[in-house]
Amino acid sequence: MKTYVIGIDFGTDSARGILYHLTSLRVEKQVFAEFPRWKKGLYCKPENNQYRQHPLDYIEALAEIFNGLLSDLSKEERLQIKAIGTNTTGSTPVAVDAEVQPLALLEEFKDNPNAMFVLWKDHTALKESDEINQILKTYSPDYSLYSGGIYSSEWYWSKITHIIREDEAVLNASYSWLEQSDWVPNYLCGNTAIDSVKRNRCAAGHKAMWNEAHGGLPSPAFLLELEPKFERYQLPFYQETFTSDAVFGTIDPSLAEKYGLSKDLKITVGAIDAHHGAVGAGISPNILVKVMGTSTCDMLIAPKNMEEIIVDGICGQVDGSIIPDYIGYEAGQSAYGDVFQWFKQLQMKTMIDILGDTLNKEDLERMDERFFTILTEQASKLNPQADDLVFTDYLNGRRTPDANLALKSAAEGFSLSTEPAHIFKALVEATAFGSRSIIERFQSFNVNIAGVIAIGGIAEKSPYAVQVLADILQREINVLKSDQVCALGSVVFACTTIGAFESIATAQQKICPRIARIYKPNLKNKEVYETLYTRYLELAAV
Repeated sequence: MKTYVIGIDFGTDSARGILYHLTSLRVEKQVFAEFPRWKKGLYCKPENNQYRQHPLDYIEALAEIFNGLLSDLSKEERLQIKAIGTNTTGSTPVAVDAEVQPLALLEEFKDNPNAMFVLWKDHTALKESDEINQILKTYSPDYSLYSGGIYSSEWYWSKITHIIREDEAVLNASYSWLEQSDWVPNYLCGNTAIDSVKRNRCAAGHKAMWNEAHGGLPSPAFLLELEPKFERYQLPFYQETFTSDAVFGTIDPSLAEKYGLSKDLKITVGAIDAHHGAVGAGISPNILVKVMGTSTCDMLIAPKNMEEIIVDGICGQVDGSIIPDYIGYEAGQSAYGDVFQWFKQLQMKTMIDILGDTLNKEDLERMDERFFTILTEQASKLNPQADDLVFTDYLNGRRTPDANLALKSAAEGFSLSTEPAHIFKALVEATAFGSRSIIERFQSFNVNIAGVIAIGGIAEKSPYAVQVLADILQREINVLKSDQVCALGSVVFACTTIGAFESIATAQQKICPRIARIYKPNLKNKEVYETLYTRYLELAAV
């Protein structure tokens, strides 16, 4: 009899599910489900850095994934699905009622963006993060010690504070707040008791300042000093956290009946997508895993004897946040693929506006498909020069090192001879310079980086961007042979919960994909990129 597990990865634009066959050790099927409301731009105001997602997008995506993955399975085979692992974006919190239901699922809040999931890239809480950082400067204990020393507007408490100040109706109707990475497994289990929610350590430690060293979450006194309206809630929201090798619960009986699944099917504790991506990529001590997508997340693990080394200006270091019994480090860039998408839209919008009705659907699709192909061909022919155009990569603020989401991008070196290919080349180099600054921050605290693995959409689709990264880092970059590494990380944990492998490391050896390509640094560009990187740092310091 075949045995299966399912891994589900919730990204920014869509959810991806894979059906994994444990006997043959292969992905039997994968399904992509877009978020329809998000795709239409509903509930978002980019001009205000507001990005919200409706819970119905997630619920409908899960239904589409289950229907797609299970369509070819017999009744007996469906009963052999033993576990489901999930991961999501983060920090992406939502206000919930006493039955753990997002407020946007209630009739009176169905069109209220403040009652929806506040997506990771939402920066409406800049003022609140500034206030948190001011309090942290004089507060004891220092709750930000294990979060890089700076609290971000992208994170849990900033967003919650912003919403409860802005929307009294949401404040009064909410019972607590959940990360998306906790709500998804909770939904799959059908749990309606807030005290039964198993909060994942990954999001709690990296986004909510939870750490055992200072007793868990920030104290009620700290939160009330930040905003007295927190007295509305029972604080702390939670005390205990769980790693992804733990079982959240068993599947909701109604979902089991609907899809013909076993009522004993286990749901694992969730985590942030990049962290499961690192596991799916085969992360091991001192190997940096770069998840290169809309933004970037850079993941490292180190033995527990490294826990006394506190790295300033990163997105945190948490025991067990990536793999249990290792310190998990996170850093990253607030915009990566988004940088290139911005440039694409900038170039195409006026042309589309001019041509208007003369453009048919096929023309638009061809323009969309060929844009980066043509630009990449042109940019790759440009030899780097010391006086080239230089950008900083802060088009959506700076996440690491030293979070400052209010920063804007800058550029130096334009002339009347500057063409689109020069700008695109400079933007690709800027994202690589940002990556180098992250690695140098780790190294400055004696955290060794012995190798680099790249996963995600940019790593898979843009050899040019990865080669520039290798040249600027002067390191080999290993790109893996899989487009579903984050979902595979959830598969690793699903397998662990049912005892399919003796350890997470063994599961990784069996499940994680092979290296598809190794990008070696071009030594001839080393000297010129040193000059350009120095100019980048000077521009970043302005």
